[in-house]
Amino acid sequence: MYKQITKGMGTASSVANEFINLSKEHSVEVTNMKLVKLMYIAQGLSLSLLERPLFEDDKIEAWKYGPVVPSIYHEFKHFKSSPITTKSVVTDRDWENFSEPSLTDSEDKKIVLLTWRLYKDMSSRDLVDLTHRNGTPWSLTYQFGPGKVIDNNLIKKYYDKFIANLTTHLKSA
Repeated sequence: MYKQITKGMGTASSVANEFINLSKEHSVEVTNMKLVKLMYIAQGLSLSLLERPLFEDDKIEAWKYGPVVPSIYHEFKHFKSSPITTKSVVTDRDWENFSEPSLTDSEDKKIVLLTWRLYKDMSSRDLVDLTHRNGTPWSLTYQFGPGKVIDNNLIKKYYDKFIANLTTHLKSA
C-alpha cells in the first residue's frame, strides 16, 4: 500500500514527521506507540482549537492499547518498541518520486509543538494510561469492539472539555 502525496494540507505522514523532527531536536526518543498517541492528542487539540482536523487522510481507531493512526502504526511497526530513527516516506502513483512530507501550515505546526511540549516527557505506557481513562473517546469507542473508528466529533467534544478545564486552571493559578 502506498500513500499518495497530497499538496497543501496536513497528512498523517507530515504530522508524524513533525513529531520525529521534534524528537531529534530535543533528544527525546519516540516509539511507534508514543507517536500514534501524540498524533491522536494533536488531532484532538486541532479539532478543539482550530475547529478542523490536523490530518484527514487517515482515521484514528480504537485498538487494544489505545487510539491508533493505522497508516503510521503500520509504517513504523518494524521498530517495535525501539525509538523511531527514520521519517515517514510517501510516493507518487508511479512509484517514481519519494518524499518525506512536512507540515507547511503554521497553525498545524503550533498544534504539534503544543502537543509535544505538553506530553514529550510522558512514556508510551503513561500515554496509554492517559488515553484509556473512563470517558475518553477511546474508552467510549472500544467498548463496541476493537478497530472501530473514533469519531472526530467525539474527539472534539473531549478536547473541548480539556481546553475549558485548562483555561479554568490557568485563570485560578
